[in-house]
Amino acid sequence: MGLPQPVVKSCGNVFTLYHRTQSMRRPRATERNHVTLARQELRALSSASTSRAELPVRILQIGAGNFLRAFADLMVHQANEAGVLRHGIAVMKVTPRPEPVTGRLAEQDGLFHVVLDDGSVARTTLVTAVREVVSAYQDWDRCRALIRGEDLRLVVSNTTEAGIAFVAGDDLTAAPPASFPAKMTALLYERWRHFGGDPARALSFLPCELTEDNGTTLRSMVLRHAGDAGLEGEFRRWVAEDCRFYDTIVDRIVPGLPEHEAEEIRQTLGYDDRLIVRGEAYGHWAIAGDPAIRDEFPLDRAGLPVEFLTDIRPYREKKVRVLNGAHTALAAVGPLLGCRTVLEAIGHPLAGAYARRLLDTEVLPSLPGDPAELRLFAGAILARFGNPVLRHRLSDIALNATDKWRTRNLPVVLDAWAAGRAAPLSLVALACLLAGYAGVLGDLPVRDDPAVLARVRDSFTAHDPQGWLTDLFPALGWAGILGAPGVTRLAAETAVPLRALLGGDPVGALTGLLTNAPGLDEE
Repeated sequence: MGLPQPVVKSCGNVFTLYHRTQSMRRPRATERNHVTLARQELRALSSASTSRAELPVRILQIGAGNFLRAFADLMVHQANEAGVLRHGIAVMKVTPRPEPVTGRLAEQDGLFHVVLDDGSVARTTLVTAVREVVSAYQDWDRCRALIRGEDLRLVVSNTTEAGIAFVAGDDLTAAPPASFPAKMTALLYERWRHFGGDPARALSFLPCELTEDNGTTLRSMVLRHAGDAGLEGEFRRWVAEDCRFYDTIVDRIVPGLPEHEAEEIRQTLGYDDRLIVRGEAYGHWAIAGDPAIRDEFPLDRAGLPVEFLTDIRPYREKKVRVLNGAHTALAAVGPLLGCRTVLEAIGHPLAGAYARRLLDTEVLPSLPGDPAELRLFAGAILARFGNPVLRHRLSDIALNATDKWRTRNLPVVLDAWAAGRAAPLSLVALACLLAGYAGVLGDLPVRDDPAVLARVRDSFTAHDPQGWLTDLFPALGWAGILGAPGVTRLAAETAVPLRALLGGDPVGALTGLLTNAPGLDEE
């Protein structure tokens, strides 16, 4: 029996696929062979194969990963279609390491499909807002030309938590400077000079990184780079007073798409789209700061899930600690239990119980607000983790995991200590994470800055885990957050599960740690 075909209904460039339950079943080998024989010849996806209206480039986007394409780019496209905006996007790659996405995006003339799936209905949209793709390391002069654009108004970014970081001595005259904040400083200076400091030409920044107070932090780093470089006081005033840096929080789970499923979607659409991205239907973009952004970027008028707030901190704290913190913990613990995706982990009898108990006993008590409402919020997050069509790989979540644990999970530990509680489940995740970085837990997925990996691995010593951690935390830049007493305590309490993991049977040790954790046997 062949695969059931989804029913496709189209409206413009939006396709709604109504999947029957069995259509989500992976085909057997004989069925896959049948599908292969029946495949159609696909059209190349480019501006020559589809029509789209001309759009001025009003947004400079830093990054082109799955999340930004399925979140910001899709919303801009939808607002364009609704007549609320008329915004084209120029995508800038700001990292030196090679990756295929930006090259493919250029080959496809900025076109790609986004699938939003709630588990029963999938809506597929051809996104047409991206108009140019450029690499800061291959064509810095073009980046400088883009920042001088007459129509440019907004900068949207997602460089992960590791991206908004100050690098002392970063050369603003380099082509390009090394760090993201330094690149923005150099580009803003270019724009300021080009327009003679015109306040009307100042830009608005909407960073999507999960860094706390992301817009405020980015502005402080730009000003610090400008001061260190001795740039004019009038430029610094222009950045501080005329440019607007908004604090934001973003929410949509956007995992990678398995190739066999991407091929099925390509066959349905008839386009050879190598950048199809799939995410959950749920989405939320909270933006706090100057109310002018309501008129400058009125996505809510197109019925999109955007909320303008006066204070982002309560929502940010709740979302980052519950959703992102649970993701980071599962990405550290799950692989040792044989889990490859969030779906597998949340359905695993031990990993799933661990996540629920972590939220209930450590994360939620660290948050202000009504406990019953917090439990409902956490329950909704866990339900989203169980979306059967989202295969969110733990290896993808584990990218730059040390920075993620510091921003997402460490605050839970510090708040627990301040309230006179311990946070052993959070520290189990930290022990798994660092032992994996040290390479002592077998072949686990580890993806981080090579300098961070070298720092962890080169300093590792199995005979004195506590001493190793005491030296490692300051080397990772955590001493400023923890203070000397905090470093000592974190090292001592993390060394307990770490010693168990190093005992020769890490899987058995982890099972014992989780099984014996307070309250876990109640699950």
